[in-house]
Amino acid sequence: MAARERFVDRRISEQHGDLWLIRLDGLPSGLHLTHQPNLDALGIDDRVSTGRIDVDRVDDPDPLLDAAGLLMDSIFDWWEGEPPPIVYRSRMSPDHRNIAFGEFNAFTVGVARPLREAIALHTHLVLHAGFTVPSRWFG
Repeated sequence: MAARERFVDRRISEQHGDLWLIRLDGLPSGLHLTHQPNLDALGIDDRVSTGRIDVDRVDDPDPLLDAAGLLMDSIFDWWEGEPPPIVYRSRMSPDHRNIAFGEFNAFTVGVARPLREAIALHTHLVLHAGFTVPSRWFG
């Protein structure tokens, strides 16, 4: 769930109400970095999705950073500059998936509304994920 990554302390404040919650429709199929056969074929492991890469290790660079960079360059080249969306595991909730996409991936905006108006989401976050949201958002 993206909320756990965006709000690490699980507190959504009044000032966050101006953020937008957007559902995209029509995204093309993605390259899944969530399936073990795909990871094996690419010669990487799940850390590419869930690991914390230390970019400040100048004297001893993290090899995962190099592998991830080469992978993204290869994907970009393979699809001639217009790669599909990349689907990867959430670091905070391993059973959830995130998606990264570029401007060339065709989609439409299905629903767009300010976060403060997403009452069903607030209810889920409070009851099932341990979040705190402004009580007045519940109407």
